[in-house]
Amino acid sequence: MLSIDELANGKPFLLELKDTSGVAIQWQQTLRGAVAKRWYEIYRDSDWAALRLEAAGVFLNRVSPAQAEHSIKSGLCVVIKTDAVKENELVRPPQGIKATDEFVG
Repeated sequence: MLSIDELANGKPFLLELKDTSGVAIQWQQTLRGAVAKRWYEIYRDSDWAALRLEAAGVFLNRVSPAQAEHSIKSGLCVVIKTDAVKENELVRPPQGIKATDEFVG
């Protein structure tokens, strides 16, 4: 469960998926408000169908394995990691669709 402060100020989320070759790819995004709540539900419920549909429009900041490892070790981020979804399965949002103001960065 996310705290009121985390919802208001933002909570880092790390998404790790594998590409078709099996190589891990990571993205990190700080989310707040309804978007953070939604992604916590996707994480908690292991809702891989929702992840496929929504992740490409939310997780925009690709990070290196070293950066991802640092974030994981900090214990401050929600880590979403699954072998059930591959990077090429993500549905790309239509051109011109922009992130809402609920994204921190």
